[in-house]
Amino acid sequence: MDDNDIKIFIGKTKDNTDDSIALISEMNAQRLNGNTQKAKDLGKELSARFLDTERLRSSLEEEVGPLNYPEKVIFQIKILMFFTAEYCINRLLPNALLKSTATNTIYDSIIKNAGEFYEEFSDAVEYSFYYLSVKKDDIVSAVGKTFAMVCGKGGDEEYERLGSEIFRVVAKEVESIIESYDFQK
Repeated sequence: MDDNDIKIFIGKTKDNTDDSIALISEMNAQRLNGNTQKAKDLGKELSARFLDTERLRSSLEEEVGPLNYPEKVIFQIKILMFFTAEYCINRLLPNALLKSTATNTIYDSIIKNAGEFYEEFSDAVEYSFYYLSVKKDDIVSAVGKTFAMVCGKGGDEEYERLGSEIFRVVAKEVESIIESYDFQK
């Protein structure tokens, strides 16, 4: 018999049990104080706003000017908006459980209400580039440069400005929406 054939049983450690109990306790606390429902409602509200293309375009044009761009660029604008919402959720919600709940609700809503967009959206690598850009000192500028790059217009000041403005405007709106939910800390 070879030593590699011998299996050693390792039971659950107390740490794993303690972590599970802590998670269940946290889930119950967030459900009881209303935060879980608020996170779900937040995710639904944000996805509804961003999936309503006409309302979205009108609202954005008031802030950043006309959006007379090809469909490929409009798609990138939507991706940037969803990224910005997720970025704000991760920055502003009080804990990982609520962040995950709100974000998953957004994705569930996209799958349910805009399956074709989700198919394209889920295959996109842009999120990785945006996550790298928010690690820079000047996040707004870095996001603008990333937006120009993913639109195939790297170095184009108009696209960089557009990306920066979209990020700034959407972040401000999402922050305001999140604050209105008054999450318990």
